[in-house]
Amino acid sequence: MINKHKRINSRWAIGIVFFWVVLCTAHPVLASEESSKENSEMIPFYWGVFIVGGCIAITLSYVSWRKYKGEKKIEQKKDKMID
Repeated sequence: MINKHKRINSRWAIGIVFFWVVLCTAHPVLASEESSKENSEMIPFYWGVFIVGGCIAITLSYVSWRKYKGEKKIEQKKDKMID
């Protein structure tokens, strides 16, 4: 049971690291005036990415938590049936 949780935590960590790497390399910062204008134009896009990504992360967290609680409840019922 502990190994299962370690796998879930490592998947989340890998996903978060991957997300940040993609986000940071998606639009590199250049040392020119045009790049600052482009960066200011990309700010709404980044906000959209954070909002949508945050909603997805929260939803997946909630669903996995509910699944964990449901599996735990089923295990408790099985233990009571054996006694």
